[in-house]
Amino acid sequence: MPSRLTSLVFASTVLLIAGCGTTPLTGPALRAPAVQLMHQHYDGASNDLLTGGLGASGLAKAQPPAFADPKNPTPGELRSRAIHANYRALADMSAGGGYGVLYGPTVDINGKLSLGEGRIAGDEYLAYSSDGANVTMMVQVPAGFDPDYPCILSAASSGSRGVYGAIGTVGEWGLKHGCALAYTDKGTGTGAHDLSNDTVSIMTGERRPTSAAGKDSNFTASLREDERAAYTGRFPNRFAFKHAHSQRNPEKDWGRYTLEAIEFAFHVLNQLPDQRRRYTPENTLVSARRAIEVGATAIEVDVRTTQDGHLALLHDAILDRTTDGKGPLNEITLARLMLLDAGSHFDQRYRGERVALLGEVLAECKGKID
Repeated sequence: MPSRLTSLVFASTVLLIAGCGTTPLTGPALRAPAVQLMHQHYDGASNDLLTGGLGASGLAKAQPPAFADPKNPTPGELRSRAIHANYRALADMSAGGGYGVLYGPTVDINGKLSLGEGRIAGDEYLAYSSDGANVTMMVQVPAGFDPDYPCILSAASSGSRGVYGAIGTVGEWGLKHGCALAYTDKGTGTGAHDLSNDTVSIMTGERRPTSAAGKDSNFTASLREDERAAYTGRFPNRFAFKHAHSQRNPEKDWGRYTLEAIEFAFHVLNQLPDQRRRYTPENTLVSARRAIEVGATAIEVDVRTTQDGHLALLHDAILDRTTDGKGPLNEITLARLMLLDAGSHFDQRYRGERVALLGEVLAECKGKID
């Protein structure tokens, strides 16, 4: 049976890494997040990945879910509120507009109203990016994820929406199809620094004093304490927002943050303690062999030249991300390249796997892949 894996662009902010196609899913380097990873399992009854426990009927209500203590909302309450707000912001929630008829949690992948409240069980992982900008990344792995037909969908949230910005669009489609979802707030997000009270939001949406939040802060304005005090003395009750005041111009890095979220998804899937750990390091012979094993009819590789003109498989211009080497590929000879380890960065099971040469992969695939 042909592999279901492919790489293609799906709309402007969504990258379909694996879906209905033929390119093997081997994955980029599985860099662990730079900060603590948060993991939560949802049973699909009391709470879930798609609706935040609200179900289709809860999402349809104009009134957002209430907080038991409005001054101290829990992470779970904040999550449900975020899913409710983002779902309704991007989808027409009226029956006349198609909700509950053409789309929505109740509608299955065949267009039938067979899913009841549409809650989807699975696991959710949150982490910040590795560059210190505290870009929020999230991976959702539905209980129906099939390792024999794996797929990852990735979407960057629009505008200043938080990491749940695409839950009602790409999220709904992908979770129903059993795909893992890789989300990113791409550096804008909902970070807000209350300058008068000196409190910030953390990854869960909760508020903390800046001193207590530390590196867990989603965004802290770049102000010395004397500058903040002077400013709030002149202009009390002011907020600084990540999208407007981070001074990072995150719009220019959408692509990089989207790719990092995909890397995070591969990291999550590779760490799952079950049969889902079937991925292989990119641009290696073991990845080509894996593609042949699953019946792929085509594979995609990246070709660059060594200093002495040999054709080697490497995505990046430099060796640092996927090998234990340093610097540009075109500044080292083939002999030096063959000494590098291209597997350990992915998983210790692949220690000693080296960068493949184009000729080796062509020979491996001859007569086995069209």
